[in-house]
Amino acid sequence: MGDARWRTVLPGATSAAVLDHVVALAGRPRELPHAVRHDLAGGGTGLALAYRQLDLCLPGRGWGATADGWLTAATAGAERVGACAPGLFGGLAGPAFAAWTSERIPDGDGRETPHDRVVADAVTRARALGARRSGLPVREFDVISGLTGTGAYLLRRAADSDPESAADPASGPALRAILTALVALCAEREGTPHWYTPVEAAKDPQVRAMFPYGTLNCGMSHGISGPLALLALALEAGVRVEGQREVVTTAARWLTEHRTDDAWGPNWVAMVAVPEPPGAPGSSRPTTANTRVARASWCYGSPGIARALWLAGSALGDASLCELATRTLKAVYRRPASARLVDDTPGLCHGVAGLLQITLRFAHDTGDPAFVEAAGGLTGHLLRLRDALPAAGPGFLDGAAGTILALLAAATDVPPTWDRTLLLS
Repeated sequence: MGDARWRTVLPGATSAAVLDHVVALAGRPRELPHAVRHDLAGGGTGLALAYRQLDLCLPGRGWGATADGWLTAATAGAERVGACAPGLFGGLAGPAFAAWTSERIPDGDGRETPHDRVVADAVTRARALGARRSGLPVREFDVISGLTGTGAYLLRRAADSDPESAADPASGPALRAILTALVALCAEREGTPHWYTPVEAAKDPQVRAMFPYGTLNCGMSHGISGPLALLALALEAGVRVEGQREVVTTAARWLTEHRTDDAWGPNWVAMVAVPEPPGAPGSSRPTTANTRVARASWCYGSPGIARALWLAGSALGDASLCELATRTLKAVYRRPASARLVDDTPGLCHGVAGLLQITLRFAHDTGDPAFVEAAGGLTGHLLRLRDALPAAGPGFLDGAAGTILALLAAATDVPPTWDRTLLLS
């Protein structure tokens, strides 16, 4: 799963045409605001990542300065609003990730940095999560707002350097605290995993009505696939805590046992209903949502789940999990647009760019011509959706920044290390 041999999946002329489109989307380097929204999901941090990758792919054109400008503006925006949330997509872990990947490390002037605050909060939250009883809101552990997203950032630092070095003595223990908490989270009580969401913690009234005893979220953004991917990537990287390997096996088994296959192949629903507890009065409220298949996206649905299963299989040396992951993703390509539900949306989170990036990772890891062919088709499809980008905005998850990053991953030989934020690598 290393990126050292990353290669474009596109023919040379096609790659050049894609890069022309990317440059047009990015626009010319220009004067930037002094402060912008700091969040990775839709703010300046995502644009900093996109322009940094542009600078790596097309050096000498001024994109590096633009990336620095967006990161500076995002950091100023965080300071202006007093942002203290630690999460990866809405909090300080996002700017910290962008600063680390751009090598814009604070100069040690004694001030508390976003990284310092993320690490301190991670340890506190990990201890609290490890001590919790069964049942909690997904935002406490998920990729978007929770400890899994913070762990993705800290694992990136661990991959780039020794996280317990004298220069960064706190990152390693914080990462291991997160992994330990996630291991505890994956234990069960009377057959129900601790990570289930109680009905009162669900924000959506429809979800509360349709799942009267709570839900078990399958997805990558808010469900168990995110922690599974982080635990597997850490295992592969040699960052291990007690019980981690067993939990990777258990979580992967839970996902495989809750498949909802269709005529095209393996598939999943977005959420699984928590069973009616013994002795509870019968409920007349429907649970039809348990039969609804999620869209074929990163956030929910089979592409993101397939990637988590592939990472688990690779870490465990389990060929059957890797085989299921590849069958799952190939089934996505056979489904019609009406079943995929992503074909008219460009973004990374629940659109074509996310499906493309996952496909590129499978093409890189397997060398399977089917994934290479699919990546070429998805690249063309994403270019045809460029007129939808102005309405989607400039953001990383749904807008132009994420789309630019996926197109660069398809068209160049520069490794897309930014997709650690999505726990794809």
